[in-house]
Amino acid sequence: MDARAEAPWLDTSIAAAGPDRPLPAGLPQPVTTCIGREPDLAELRATLRTHRIVTLTGAGGAGKSRLGLELARECGAEFAGACWLVELAAVTDPDLIPRAIAAAVGVPEHFERPAADGLAARLGPANALVLLDNCEHLIAATAAVTAELLARCGGLRIVATSRERLGITGEAVHHVRGLSVPDSDDPAVVARADSARLFLARASALQPRLRLTAANARSIGQICRRLDGLPLAIELAAARAGSLGVEQVAARLDDQFALLTQGSRVGLPHHRTLAAAVDWSYHLLTPAERELFENLAVFAGSFAIDDIRAVCAGETDDLLAGLIDKSLVVFDPDNPPNCYRLLETLRGYGQARLRERPDGDRISAAHAAHFRRVAESARAAFHGPAELVWLTRLEATHPNIRAALTWSVEHGDVVTATAIAGAIPHFWGTHGHYREGRQWLARVAAMPGTAGPFLTARALLATGILAIIQTDVPPARDALDRAAAMFGELSDHPLRAHALRYRGLTAMMAGDLTGAADHIRESLHCARAAIAAGQPGGRLAEGWAYLLQVVAALGRQDFPAARAAAEAAEPVLLECGDREGIGWVSLGLAVTAWHGDRLAEGAAHARTCLEVFADLHGMAGLANGLAVAAYLALSGSRAPRSAELLGASEAVREDTGISLLPFGAWWALEPRAKAATVLGAGAFDAHRRTGADAARTDLRGFVGKAIGELAGETAESTPEQTLTPRENQVAELVALGRTNRQIARALGISEKTAEVHVRHIMGKLDARARAEVAAWYAAASTRSK
Repeated sequence: MDARAEAPWLDTSIAAAGPDRPLPAGLPQPVTTCIGREPDLAELRATLRTHRIVTLTGAGGAGKSRLGLELARECGAEFAGACWLVELAAVTDPDLIPRAIAAAVGVPEHFERPAADGLAARLGPANALVLLDNCEHLIAATAAVTAELLARCGGLRIVATSRERLGITGEAVHHVRGLSVPDSDDPAVVARADSARLFLARASALQPRLRLTAANARSIGQICRRLDGLPLAIELAAARAGSLGVEQVAARLDDQFALLTQGSRVGLPHHRTLAAAVDWSYHLLTPAERELFENLAVFAGSFAIDDIRAVCAGETDDLLAGLIDKSLVVFDPDNPPNCYRLLETLRGYGQARLRERPDGDRISAAHAAHFRRVAESARAAFHGPAELVWLTRLEATHPNIRAALTWSVEHGDVVTATAIAGAIPHFWGTHGHYREGRQWLARVAAMPGTAGPFLTARALLATGILAIIQTDVPPARDALDRAAAMFGELSDHPLRAHALRYRGLTAMMAGDLTGAADHIRESLHCARAAIAAGQPGGRLAEGWAYLLQVVAALGRQDFPAARAAAEAAEPVLLECGDREGIGWVSLGLAVTAWHGDRLAEGAAHARTCLEVFADLHGMAGLANGLAVAAYLALSGSRAPRSAELLGASEAVREDTGISLLPFGAWWALEPRAKAATVLGAGAFDAHRRTGADAARTDLRGFVGKAIGELAGETAESTPEQTLTPRENQVAELVALGRTNRQIARALGISEKTAEVHVRHIMGKLDARARAEVAAWYAAASTRSK
């Protein structure tokens, strides 16, 4: 859970942490300064020096998450910023715990290697601190993962927050209690109590004129004592002070707790104190507010306003505002679009209430149906202009996708489960959730019943795609053959074209270039049939069929054919707005340009490739793009930098398990051998290790530097060097005053493709009108004479 969401009890009258104590990059910035935890922090800092695992235990709402974050923040310098928060509240599958930690640390998923192996390789003996937040629902699995990581990573320290200890060797346990409470009603004593300071800070935010006075000191002290200083309980009570007044809050709480203790002189334990406070706050809601609060408990992790409106029918906006004011829902405007969440304690309470309702399953079904629509909308946007937006949204709402799949599988809704799993393989593949995606698809395939031929075929296609990414050829081939046959029976030409071109990729992986060419030709035939039939997606399928021709031609080392296929694919994919496709086309053009000693042109295309895959977080594209940048650097007589870029490329491939296609080995071997010869084996290995270490430490920064270097190389070239031969032909016709229709007829291409070429040329030349293109072409022609 986001530690900011667990911190509503912070003193809002105190400014947020300033630049003198910035948080390490792996930790979220708290909104305000922590109150009253100085003794805990001093003890914990000392404990962390002698124990490698410290568990913060205590009742829900005691402030464990906030204290853990503050501890990590204060210890950041000791770990050189190598501190990470891992939120486990929304993780329900024990097998995903190592992956959640790896994602926080920045270790990409490997095709074959377990996530724990990748973490051990990355962290090694280095000093690092990991904060595991909200472990109690996965206590046994968390304990096992923690013990393994501590055994394999000699410098690792772990701080865990849980309602119970992990129970592993060497664990130090720190029980987090409530804030200090006033032991008398003297205003001076009340003012010094941390719980009272918190109450006043939160209540005065809603009632600005509220101050501690002799008249209300008794009531404030009574509230803090009744709630045992538990921060979340005090937050809930303070939120009511604006409407009820301090005295009324104290009186009503007193009635609630008198009923619970039934005259007993023994106080309530902390967990019952919090439960009573939550129950009291809940019963003060209107019936409509209660229903919405319970409905919101169906969400996992964070959620957006559109999600609320879709799942929770009716007029929700005003009710939601009321729940935020009452501190029952957390609103985080700095985390759009998923700005809302329930604290885990409150979510558990709401889920229990929802299960008691006769229509509880209806809300869960509505949640699953909504996220099926989200998955389908994302699928429709993939390989288009809005792709990055949807990939980002799916990552933010991934816990809800998991929750929808879990509910659908457990309740036998094979249609919804198959639809969701078959819609998002592109997300799972691009963002590195390969194993999880295949696991979901396997669970869905094992469900009884049928989802119908279309959804079943689409799930098979998804299975084939993820198997290919993991270079698992036999199951990929089987799934794709079945998918292609089913799409053929449905006359769905675009999806059959995609299944066939992926089938061609499996043939390439097996070294069968002849078979690959046959599948690609059939894919292109299907794509053109789709275009002729007016089926959506035909142009995209055509562009990717051309793209696979690029790969096959590079495999044969037929560079003219590879360039021709890339130039055929580029305008089609530009027309579709497919960023990923353009990234791969740019890679192909960069390779052919490098092989033809057109280094400036190669630099321009390699830069585009890296920019695209940096945006999309595409590891395979980055690995290959860095390799091509290395070849260009070597050809530019920069052997040390070439070795660093090769080391970075190899590190990305090793960390993710991305393997070269059998015929692509020469891409790496030839430049690597040449760089080693130029530098000498020892110097080459040293530079290669430098690049690998830099990429593993800060891949985004390393790629950004490479992009800058390529931009510098491109700037030294003239624009005509960066236009493709086809673009030069189009530019010549523009200079002759031809329209797009006339250009299309002259070159035998579609008018839309001609338009895309003109737009691309104008972008490269920074031209605002066709007349500027004509003027540039006239000047370029003069220079070439």
